[in-house]
Amino acid sequence: MASHLYVSFWDLCLDNLPQGRFERRVIGAGEASAMICAARADKTLLCVCKDDLLAPYRTKERRRHQERCTLLRASNNCPLRFEDFLTTVDDEGTAVQSITPLEVAELQPRDRLLVVTCDYQLADKTKASAGVADRFVLAADSVGFHLIAALPQETGRRLRREPLLRQAALSGKPLIIRGTSVRSTQCATDY
Repeated sequence: MASHLYVSFWDLCLDNLPQGRFERRVIGAGEASAMICAARADKTLLCVCKDDLLAPYRTKERRRHQERCTLLRASNNCPLRFEDFLTTVDDEGTAVQSITPLEVAELQPRDRLLVVTCDYQLADKTKASAGVADRFVLAADSVGFHLIAALPQETGRRLRREPLLRQAALSGKPLIIRGTSVRSTQCATDY
């Protein structure tokens, strides 16, 4: 089974995080772009969004979302389009589009979620009549790529050792496992 790459702008919810182990790290724009291109080629890219950007009352959010996509393509060579966040379904012969909801991204082992963040700054030149939203622009140098990856479940070997590790930590004595010392204090005792 192929692993998925989910992409979200800013947002993350508890449904996205896997049961069990996962890791979070910051990656560069080049690595993020390569991941997106590879996932697109493998048809495992799924872009998700918290807001219903197609709703008529979400015009500001839709415009900001499109601006983020444009900024990522222009400044970071990151090939995301607004259309990547849409899902098309066939409803009795009619193609219907909707935003792919954030909650769809439930990470399974080897799946990844790329959360893209950025800051806003005051626009250099704004008209006095401009609305509050138009006085702020995206800061191109503030884009961050945060990768959350679901890790494979641990196998029996590690799980069998876990009670011993806990016991060693509580006893304050080191635990020797096949020549490797896990030291919790200065005492030297073999188990």
